[in-house]
Amino acid sequence: MSVFFFIVIIVALVTCGEVLTKWLDRPAIQPPVGSGNEPEIADLREQLSLLSEQVDRLTEEQRFMTRLLEDRPGATPLPEHSESKEPS
Repeated sequence: MSVFFFIVIIVALVTCGEVLTKWLDRPAIQPPVGSGNEPEIADLREQLSLLSEQVDRLTEEQRFMTRLLEDRPGATPLPEHSESKEPS
């Protein structure tokens, strides 16, 4: 019976040591957004705006190409596309 308790104590000490080591090696806490990060936030907003404009442009180009493909002579009708379709 005393060997069992000895093994439990050893396992508990090793586990606590591992947890303590991981806790001490964790990365430092990042500063909250807004405390000196205004230039980075402004840059991210600008990049997001540019990305949004590119997505809008690509969407319009896709609509244009779809109309061209549908309007060509002898074209088979394209399947209807709904953005609310659930994958089956």
